[in-house]
Amino acid sequence: MINRLFYLQKRRAFLGWTGLGLASALLVSCATPSSDQAAQSSGGDGTGDLPPVEITLSSYAVAKSVFDQIIPAFQEHWKEQTGQTVTFKESYGPSGQQSRAIIEGFEADVLAQNLETNITVLVDAGLVSEDWATRLPNNAAPASTVMALVVRPDNPKNIQNWSDLSRDGIEIVAINPKTSGNARWGVLGGFGSVLKDEGEGAAQTYLDSLVQNIRVLESGGREATDAFVNQGIGDVMVNFENEILFTNQAQGSDTPYVVPPTNVAVDFPVTVVDAVVDARGTRDVAEAFVEFLFTPLAQEIYAKAGYRPIDPDVLAAHADQYQSVETIYTPADFGGWQEINRLLFADGGLFDQAQAKVRR
Repeated sequence: MINRLFYLQKRRAFLGWTGLGLASALLVSCATPSSDQAAQSSGGDGTGDLPPVEITLSSYAVAKSVFDQIIPAFQEHWKEQTGQTVTFKESYGPSGQQSRAIIEGFEADVLAQNLETNITVLVDAGLVSEDWATRLPNNAAPASTVMALVVRPDNPKNIQNWSDLSRDGIEIVAINPKTSGNARWGVLGGFGSVLKDEGEGAAQTYLDSLVQNIRVLESGGREATDAFVNQGIGDVMVNFENEILFTNQAQGSDTPYVVPPTNVAVDFPVTVVDAVVDARGTRDVAEAFVEFLFTPLAQEIYAKAGYRPIDPDVLAAHADQYQSVETIYTPADFGGWQEINRLLFADGGLFDQAQAKVRR
């Protein structure tokens, strides 16, 4: 698990929702395995000492912006090291849908996710080795982020913390956490913060009020962003910090946001899909690609895309772009994702119960 001190700017020397993302909605066009554009090809001219090789990357929707930069860097690196041209097919979509597609037969050599459980389901299906998380540094997560609250200009509702989402008169644009990994992180951020500070009863009350305040519950990030940004619905939307930073940098905009001082460490794990790379004979290049994500060059790309890289030197060099947090939790602090999903997101769980109360 990533060291939580990476986030505590006051405690270390080197660091001085939820929607599927503003960047994905405003800047990129995403494909899913079930769409007509299930895979898009990038790079390579077929020249070199070795025959060209092609691998397929599957990832959560908003990852396209960072992989658009990492893939060409890896292609150049691989060409220099081996003389071989590598091309990529890329598939981006809702995180859970990407994993389900692989289980149903979509041949992805590499899977980059925003939830650990979206990889462990492939372990259960016999497609990924049980030791996937120990084959790479930091439990196979090359970068991380925290959750942020996107607000209106000048923050007229004075939203500063998770508890403000449960206040009377607050309207939230949300994505359904039953289907979205990003959304689950957002719900966990607020629920977990209240749970640790005030106990289980207060956390359930918070969740009930949060759900009561949801103005629209969208199925995906693009829809949520359209509702909040383009239609002007709501006072706040929960999002990954990296998505806001990337959007502001790429657009030259200044989207206002708040990072709650008590937060959750969001990891982005990656793995080769063992059954696929062994069947296709692509293990060497696929493993080289996931290992490349931990190199200083790729870590720099992650930082410039708004992520918090795990390399402390790269993190320190970009420390000014991140808002500090005082307390950071990880899923392990709440029993791990299996317990979190059972408590909050399973059928009949606390999120379903909160929705049922609203419908009464």
